[in-house]
Amino acid sequence: MKVGGVKSASVNLVTNSATVELNASVSDEDLRRAVVSAGYRVEAVYSQRTRTDEDEFVKRLEAPAHEYRRALMIAAPFSLAVVLIGMSAMTGMHLDHVNELLCVLSLPVLWSGRMFFRGAFVAARHGKATMDTLVTLGTGSAFVISVLMTFMPDQFSGNAHAGAYYDSTTTIIALVLLGKWLESGAKQRTVDTLASLLKHHARRAFVVRDGHELAIDASEMLIDDVFIVRPGQQIPADGTIISGTSAIDESMITGESIPVERGTSDRVIGGSMNTLGSFTARATAVGADTVLAGIIRSVEAAQSSKAPIQRMADRISGVFVPVVVVAALITYVVWLVADPSADPTGRPLMLAISVLVIACPCALGLATPTAIIAGTGAAARRGILFSNAASLERLESVDTIVLDKTGTLTMGQPRVQQWTQIDHPRLDQSHALNLVRTLEHHSEHPLAHALRNWCETAGAQLLSAADVRTIPGRGTTGNVGGHRVRIGSAALMSDSLLLIPETLQAAADADTQAGLTSVFVSIDGSVCMNFGIADDLRPESAEVVNSLRASGHRIIMLTGDRQEAAAAIAARLGIEDFVHSVTPDGKRDAIATLQRRGSVVAMVGDGINDAPCLAQADVGIAVGSAADMAKTSADLTLMRNDLRSIVDARLISASTMRVIRQNFILAFIYNVLGIPLAAGALIPLLGLQLTPMYAAFAMAMSSVTVVTNSLRLRSRG
Repeated sequence: MKVGGVKSASVNLVTNSATVELNASVSDEDLRRAVVSAGYRVEAVYSQRTRTDEDEFVKRLEAPAHEYRRALMIAAPFSLAVVLIGMSAMTGMHLDHVNELLCVLSLPVLWSGRMFFRGAFVAARHGKATMDTLVTLGTGSAFVISVLMTFMPDQFSGNAHAGAYYDSTTTIIALVLLGKWLESGAKQRTVDTLASLLKHHARRAFVVRDGHELAIDASEMLIDDVFIVRPGQQIPADGTIISGTSAIDESMITGESIPVERGTSDRVIGGSMNTLGSFTARATAVGADTVLAGIIRSVEAAQSSKAPIQRMADRISGVFVPVVVVAALITYVVWLVADPSADPTGRPLMLAISVLVIACPCALGLATPTAIIAGTGAAARRGILFSNAASLERLESVDTIVLDKTGTLTMGQPRVQQWTQIDHPRLDQSHALNLVRTLEHHSEHPLAHALRNWCETAGAQLLSAADVRTIPGRGTTGNVGGHRVRIGSAALMSDSLLLIPETLQAAADADTQAGLTSVFVSIDGSVCMNFGIADDLRPESAEVVNSLRASGHRIIMLTGDRQEAAAAIAARLGIEDFVHSVTPDGKRDAIATLQRRGSVVAMVGDGINDAPCLAQADVGIAVGSAADMAKTSADLTLMRNDLRSIVDARLISASTMRVIRQNFILAFIYNVLGIPLAAGALIPLLGLQLTPMYAAFAMAMSSVTVVTNSLRLRSRG
């Protein structure tokens, strides 16, 4: 059933959910009808902004396993009874009406496997063939022939026999149910990360309203609610601490196991655990708008999306089932021709059924989604969020990594690295620093912050200031404590007709060589200080650059900073390729140029000005301190403010793609080897025949093997 207004739809057979992008004109009832017409049940319909409920999610995950277990509990004992009675009859034990008895005993088994018949019917109605088609054809043909042998034995020219093929019918269904049950249990473990994230939703909140503390359901919290968190409690919403201090475990967000200190004015994240101390905070985001809810939506979206490599599996599965049906027919005909005296309902039929059953493409369909879910789950546990499965796949093929300098390779917080002062004719050193701190207190420029922080550390005091004026690109001037103070570049000093003493000019020249930014200070017309300011490298930057280079990646640094500063940082990190003095559009153009030359580019950035190049890159990576716009432009977000997560993400991507390829190989091996065996290839050579029961077991184990192989990715977390 086609629904107008639906833009896209993707189904996740692991989490038993579908994600549909649609116009506002499409109602929930329209979706329900479409899904039901396709042969599925609809448990609930949620909007993307709805916070995922833990109980609902776990129930949805467990539903298939419960259904298969209930069906198996019916099928297994009846199937065993059919096999034992059938074997007894075939060994000569006399049983009256044995086939009639087996027919009756088979009916509960067929009922327990009705999901396969229903699925085959729905697929046929839509002109498609699926795994259910093969199971239905195999078991259905065996059962129909058995019923005919039971009630119309004269039609088989004496070839009707005790037991017929009821054992094949029942054991195939029982074994397929067993495989599905094991598979469902294994699939649940692939999404354990998402389930564990959901458990971090706090259920209770202690809010202060009208001067009284109330215990309410966390889902009832409102923005600006004041709430209290005590030791051992989960934080119920995102907020800002207004009183108290604590150490908070944010590992479920960042993957960092060490609790972080938080105090007044610091931000806290809903779902994280308060380990020490009590505090009071004001809610800034609640419900579906919290950081945790956003992370869960991101993980769900990534796990529900399809990687490009999945398209190959989809195309193969689309033609595979019809090919198998043809192969089964050919098997039947070939064995009839090879042995004209053979019973048409004997070996040729059993071999054809074996081909149908063993070739079910379950393993092929599970090869990619189970690995993607396990891989993205392992990444999420380390604070790495992929926006979709395609970005997880693309990251493996990246050969060039472009790194922004400020805030990515560096801390993003300029700091005074060196200080040179000469005697002032009328001021001592300490008072001069008071003047510097006071004037820079009125500026928001990053260099002013660096100077102010340095002066504060040196013990400088705040004074009164007047006529403060900021000159863009030059610096700041003003009157402080009766003195005329200028702080800024050499150009500001030159514009003010001030001479820079030789000692300070030499210090500035050394700053330039070291990649530092020189800031001069003049007091009452006398230039008396020089500060060399630069951003500190992240402690892990060199390690990460070396690791990425060792893995064969080309490393390029992009920065809007001047050449000298860029060259100094590049030299310290051993980066040979760097581009300096570029605008945000220039960064994007640089990445586009690399792509035109055949490079697959990952861009790592942290700021709003990095958003254009993050979007341009094949894989955009936003670091943990990234601005919201950078994160929305990125394919990958590192929640932990540590560049080593880039290396982890690359390894997880490579491991996931390796497991997907292994899964494909395993699936194809089962079919490439299994189909000829099921078709009787070993009968002429060794006299060995793969019965439908063994074929069903092999098919079930192929799916379990693929899912189990994907589960190895969990250790990456």
